[in-house]
Amino acid sequence: MAEWFKRASDDDRNTNHSGEREAIMKTNPTESSSKPILTIRFHLTDGSVHSFTQADATINEKLWDAIEPSRLFMQQRIVVGSEHSKSVFVSAEIIRVDFLHASFQCWEFPRGWSDIVELSAEEFHKHARLDEPSLMVKRDRATPLGDLLVSFIKLQVRGGSPLFVMVEGLTKLPAESQSFMQFLLSKAAVHMRLRGGGIGVLNLANLAGYTVYPGVAQIPADAWLAEPVLHSPSVVKVRPPG
Repeated sequence: MAEWFKRASDDDRNTNHSGEREAIMKTNPTESSSKPILTIRFHLTDGSVHSFTQADATINEKLWDAIEPSRLFMQQRIVVGSEHSKSVFVSAEIIRVDFLHASFQCWEFPRGWSDIVELSAEEFHKHARLDEPSLMVKRDRATPLGDLLVSFIKLQVRGGSPLFVMVEGLTKLPAESQSFMQFLLSKAAVHMRLRGGGIGVLNLANLAGYTVYPGVAQIPADAWLAEPVLHSPSVVKVRPPG
């Protein structure tokens, strides 16, 4: 992918993003410096996180110009070369790749969406009103065509913790209402702005399922109708016969 990256750590599971933001749709970029450093983080299906850094502006710009987020995981592997090592990551086992840099601008979002931004679990519960069911927006509400539609989505990925995002876009025609579901199930890739600054590219091939609040009014004709259990029930122990 690029040469001469410095290995930051083999396992950064405890990496924390900096601070809360005043408005979650206006995530601030990483603080700038006279010589911005690029940090790349690979999140794998085994739960590990592998980080690399690069301070050379020329290498960083060349790498950034070469990346097409929608095609990032189409190659069989991503290779990172450093001064003393070579790391190879199998694309099928990558959940997402994060790019942290003070100067990189986010790519345009696909399919007419105006923003996709990462949320914390707490932000997700607050804005989806999961703790206040009586205030939750109904899925089958009437939304005029072309009006702004904000959705809160829980993405369940294979082998990893759930990801929470907020998606902003315009209301589409009923015939186009399932385009978002079709895209998420396409096994392609989608990028998002990260809470602490930076951009993450998610590998949709490792998406196990998702829940969107409130979602669009239209659902597939073969959809099952049932209400979710928001809190796990107590485990009932069954005594074996005899």
